[in-house]
Amino acid sequence: MGILDRLGLTDKRMKALASTIDLTTRSPWITGEDRLTTIAVAKAIMPDGAKVEDFPLSREEALLIPAVSRARNLLVSTIAGFPLVALDKNGPLDSERQPTFLYRDDQQDTPYERMAGTVDDCLFYGRALWLLDRGAGDSPTFGPVLNGTWLPASKWTITNGHVMVDEQAVHESEYLLFNIPMYAGLLAVGDRTLRGARDTEVAWTDRIKNPVAALILRVTDSDAMPEGAEIEDFVNEWKSATRANGAAVGYVPEGVEMDTHMATDDSGLFIENRNAIRTDVGSHLNLRPSMIDGTSGIDSLTYTTKDGERNAFYDFDLPFWTKPIEAALSASKIVPRGQRVRFDQYDAYNPPIRTGVPTEE
Repeated sequence: MGILDRLGLTDKRMKALASTIDLTTRSPWITGEDRLTTIAVAKAIMPDGAKVEDFPLSREEALLIPAVSRARNLLVSTIAGFPLVALDKNGPLDSERQPTFLYRDDQQDTPYERMAGTVDDCLFYGRALWLLDRGAGDSPTFGPVLNGTWLPASKWTITNGHVMVDEQAVHESEYLLFNIPMYAGLLAVGDRTLRGARDTEVAWTDRIKNPVAALILRVTDSDAMPEGAEIEDFVNEWKSATRANGAAVGYVPEGVEMDTHMATDDSGLFIENRNAIRTDVGSHLNLRPSMIDGTSGIDSLTYTTKDGERNAFYDFDLPFWTKPIEAALSASKIVPRGQRVRFDQYDAYNPPIRTGVPTEE
């Protein structure tokens, strides 16, 4: 074994991490393989006349939506902050018996970054992948796991049931695949919601730039304005003038009157729409709206507290994401029979007790 092998930088690992395969856009029209595809493929199968705006959003575009960014940051920061611990029938293993790959990554990424990338991929694509390094054991192929490295979703795919890294099939002993019950990920199952959110974002920011909801130039004297293209030019000039910075004064020629229509309430900012987006994004991701700064749709007579919302988040929302990850890490090819891996959530349920000199309020 050479020094690169000792550092976890084998030829296979270096080749996989250096892969330049670009598979960043998911196509919901491809079935059976659930693979990422490029915009070129999506464009080829879209109907004639389809616009780029109709294509499924990429991860980067989805993160521009505040509700998605908030939900993603909440899930990633919460789950990645939980330590991983191995247990048997008697409870947690002692420190000498804990598998080192659970709390250490021999690559440049820290265990926190590894889990953050894993949760991020599961959220957007429904799957995540680790490359495994194994030591010598009773089985020639399934020796004890020494290290696990998260591989970004853009560097691998699944073809005909085989995991492909750098277009080469990988043996099942060399990877760990995480599957979330939503299967296809937010980019696919929430495609319409995300595109609606993007359009709503564009609409309300455009309204901020143009607070006048409608401006009508009404000709009162037919002889004052010529027919044809000059009218269109006149309208375009007014459109540019009203959108210019500091636009407040304009000139209306004789025979033309200007009518303006302003929004009389907050409908121009689409506040209800934007709150509904948070509810819908939360529904796709199994998150209650209050956790992503949305308004709950429960009956107004139902009393809830911050502690109650927090407990419900840990008891009902978070397990949707943590349980599949724990199940994958507890597979027989990862830990010995009779052992299982769980997130240590003790600190989440047992916040520290305040200490110090009591003070009167």
